[in-house]
Amino acid sequence: MLLQYIGHTSPECVQLPCQRLNSAPKATDEVAGIREAETVHLLLNQHAQEGQHTAQGAYSPEMLARASTPPNPTEPLSPFQYSRLLLENFNFFSWEKRPKFDLVKKNEKLLRELRNLDNQICRETHKIAVIYVAEGQEDKNSIFMNSSGSRAFEEFVAGLGWEVDLELHTGYNGGLETNKSTGSTAPYYATSFMEVLFHVSTRIPAIEKDSITKKLRHLGNDEVHIVWSEHTRDYRRGIIPTEFCDVLIVIYPLGNWLYRVQINPKPEVPFFGPLFDGAIVDHLVLPRLVRATAINAGRAINSLKPMFRTYYEQRAQALETIVQNYKELTTFEDFAAKVMAPAPAKSPLVLRRSAGPSGSEGGSPQLGSTLAAALLDSDSGSTPMQHHHPRPRPATVSSSAGEQGSFSFRGVPEHHAIPAPQSHSSSPVPN
Repeated sequence: MLLQYIGHTSPECVQLPCQRLNSAPKATDEVAGIREAETVHLLLNQHAQEGQHTAQGAYSPEMLARASTPPNPTEPLSPFQYSRLLLENFNFFSWEKRPKFDLVKKNEKLLRELRNLDNQICRETHKIAVIYVAEGQEDKNSIFMNSSGSRAFEEFVAGLGWEVDLELHTGYNGGLETNKSTGSTAPYYATSFMEVLFHVSTRIPAIEKDSITKKLRHLGNDEVHIVWSEHTRDYRRGIIPTEFCDVLIVIYPLGNWLYRVQINPKPEVPFFGPLFDGAIVDHLVLPRLVRATAINAGRAINSLKPMFRTYYEQRAQALETIVQNYKELTTFEDFAAKVMAPAPAKSPLVLRRSAGPSGSEGGSPQLGSTLAAALLDSDSGSTPMQHHHPRPRPATVSSSAGEQGSFSFRGVPEHHAIPAPQSHSSSPVPN
């Protein structure tokens, strides 16, 4: 547009009277052929060079991946190297963290408390009763004598969780026995923060009267009951007498793979969901919705208990009890010395006493490491830990080193080695 404007306003700039400035020049056929041949030649040359470079790179050692060599294993300077490094990375050695970080006394009571802490549950647990009521059954004995349910009921139970072998199951068992007296399998559901076990009435054997009593003891003590009723009349609470059953969830088949859900909680139980009384649910989402409703019902019931504490509150209380009962009050200097160098070095006088006639030291050069490993032994303070240092104990050991019987409870690493206080010639030397 600019060239056209210039040619219109300034005719003296136009080279030919009938040609505008913005019109392309007419190239001759000879020039066009030469340009085309040069372009084709350049493209073919580039293609050949790229192919040659690719072929050379495929066999070039520089283009091949080099095998990574594993690092050479290095023996730690002391058994406490990695633990000190961990503490240093978490900044536990800073002055600001000193009021929140202490050593604990090592004894059998502490080890017993730690074992009890490991045995505590670390997830939320629920046990839920699942009862099958066939058509025409209106009493407790006939309901508990059911050893199997309908196909729709079995599909519903399969959707609640996965079957686990009670004899081999290591998770939450909901009070069921491992000797198969309360059944061999049970539906189980778990996440990272929760475990749920379902007491299914058809899974627990009930052949004799005592078996029915045992089944009633397991099912009746559950706070949440899920009842699958194929009877023509609605299910009544009094059919299975129990003081528990704070929440009753009843499922009625309607046909066309639809089900009506009846929720009957006690008056004091707060509201929960996601299902509500009278909901119509499709069979594809019925197990998941009923399971979520039963879990939330259990949480609502637990909120009414004045002394109820969650699993993380119980674990935090156990940790606080260990810290309060077994904390060792030390100064910052003594604390750093015991963590950085739990086994102090031998003083010059002790070295001179342990030297032989030729002036050589009679003790082992690995005295500090061996003694430090012995101090961490959970069974005895005089037996070295074989997984730290399998070397034999030295013949001469300073008795002052055996008094360092403390270790760090929350961890133990190394970044800056702080030597332990050295003994001076004026200090008393143990024999």
